[in-house]
Amino acid sequence: MWWSPNHPFKSSLTGASAAQFAASYETATNKQWTQPLGFSHALFEVATNVLKRTKDIDDREGIRNAIASTATDTIVGRVEWGKGPVKNVAKTPLVGGQWVKGKKFKYDLVVVSNKAAPSIPLGGKLALIS
Repeated sequence: MWWSPNHPFKSSLTGASAAQFAASYETATNKQWTQPLGFSHALFEVATNVLKRTKDIDDREGIRNAIASTATDTIVGRVEWGKGPVKNVAKTPLVGGQWVKGKKFKYDLVVVSNKAAPSIPLGGKLALIS
């Protein structure tokens, strides 16, 4: 899983936690949160961060340099270029998830393995699918 309401991050724009953001989405749409939701929001967080650090928004190279030097905390975790496997990649934490019978919706996606990102809490144990 790349993102869930249980991820311990908050928006740098609104201060909302991942759980609050997902709940707001569900209330407004009557639809269940999805993993891309957090990354859609984080895109605006990164763009805002970049534009705040850009001296001249008409200077393409300046914007490119601001993107390349981005290191900011977002609703999906730390986004930082230059620390990934290659120069133009920013990695975010990944955990293992499993769909289980839901409470509010038909199915819920829960974190069942956080070995690669222990700061993200478990939501259940991996179970056999029968």
